[in-house]
Amino acid sequence: MKTTHETAESLARRGRWGRRRIETLGWKRMAAIYAAERPGSPVRKMVEREARRCGYAPRTVLALNAE
Repeated sequence: MKTTHETAESLARRGRWGRRRIETLGWKRMAAIYAAERPGSPVRKMVEREARRCGYAPRTVLALNAE
């Protein structure tokens, strides 16, 4: 699995069409980012918030998409 370091600022940055980057990522990519970060980090909190915003429990989405 390719690992990249994401920051909360880069995930919250709005793109050309006004959508935040975290909104455009797939669940598999978000699960990989989540697994690469430390517990309680701002990036993990953003991924959990995004899952809740979409109506999912974070642990369910991340468990289904873990590689």
